[in-house]
Amino acid sequence: MKKTVPILILDNTSAFGGAINSLCYLLRALDKEQFEPVLLTGQAKEFLAEHFDCTCYHYVPSHAWQDNLFYRKISAIRLFRFRSLRKVLNLWSFLYWVAFITIPEAVKYFLLGRKHRVALVHLNNMFGCQIAGILAAKFLRVPCVAHLRDFEAVDLFTRFYARLIDHHVAISSAVRDNLRQLEVPDERITIVHDALDLADFQSEVDGSYLVEEFGLAPEQPTFGIFGRVVEWKGIREFILAVREVVEEIPEARAFVVGGHSDDDKGFFRSMQQLAVDLGVAGKVVFTGYRKDVSALMGLMDVIVHASTRPEPFGMVIIEGMAMKKPVVATRGGGPLDIVVDGETGLLVEMGDAEALGRAISTLLRQPELRRTMGLAGLARVSHQFTSRRYACQIASIYQHLGATV
Repeated sequence: MKKTVPILILDNTSAFGGAINSLCYLLRALDKEQFEPVLLTGQAKEFLAEHFDCTCYHYVPSHAWQDNLFYRKISAIRLFRFRSLRKVLNLWSFLYWVAFITIPEAVKYFLLGRKHRVALVHLNNMFGCQIAGILAAKFLRVPCVAHLRDFEAVDLFTRFYARLIDHHVAISSAVRDNLRQLEVPDERITIVHDALDLADFQSEVDGSYLVEEFGLAPEQPTFGIFGRVVEWKGIREFILAVREVVEEIPEARAFVVGGHSDDDKGFFRSMQQLAVDLGVAGKVVFTGYRKDVSALMGLMDVIVHASTRPEPFGMVIIEGMAMKKPVVATRGGGPLDIVVDGETGLLVEMGDAEALGRAISTLLRQPELRRTMGLAGLARVSHQFTSRRYACQIASIYQHLGATV
């Protein structure tokens, strides 16, 4: 019987999002006859059982000093507004974190890794907050791969941590450039784009029930933005763009598909109020959190991405393309790697609501252009952004670092 190579995968994400979703696709597609993923994560056990195909260890770290109410109350005291006292407080916080969080976590990771005789440690998410994982790899004397899914702060500490990692996986060219700012040499960086399983986003999915649910007329133009309702995702700009669109296409209906983030309902409510203030409340549907994302994407004529700062990647974009939908995306970060402007969608400048509205209207008015772009988008995803290709690239990195039988 062929022996598999155990890989310890450390995931420190607490909420569902692109990082854990992408990891799910990776582990589903990774060759289990070659590698045995051992996953340590803070995700809910129910979620793990439903979505992950690997040995899972559910672990929620108790970050008691910096995250809890006690620290927040102390730091809010007027006395600590003085710079010197703030520095003392932060030093205490750092020492507490190292002594009671980082080192104990590193020991737990080390013991788990030794138990399974892992050949490599794979950090999922920001390495700047995965110091325990880096230390565990050093204790185990195995290579450490950091899968960077967001932009790291460019500072002295992060540069130091970056040097301790054997290889970096960047999910886009923009993330690679961030690693270059941290003085990571190119030979220790590989761009591996996030990907998906095309079977999860079939354009033939039946979404007919949604027409009745939302009271849509036959052939009514629809467009939507998908994801967490947070400010930097460009929800405000999307609502402003709705006003531009409905002035030209009054029958168009817009959708905001996603819920509030991290129990912060204030911004979500403010966006609902903005729609009222602009006189487009009847044109915008706020669906809240939905599980039937592929069906909702199938309902749309245009998928919109409106982030106002560079996006590390942009999973929603490739999901829309997999559904044969044209996309309108902002020109910054990951979308520049994904969208071929004028071929699979249209790119607009970040924060430009008027340009966003014009691009959406252009596509809504031209069904043949939408069809052509949708087919081109599916072809691009099928070639460039499949989970099988993604898993093969990661496997090659493992092998390059010596994680073989």
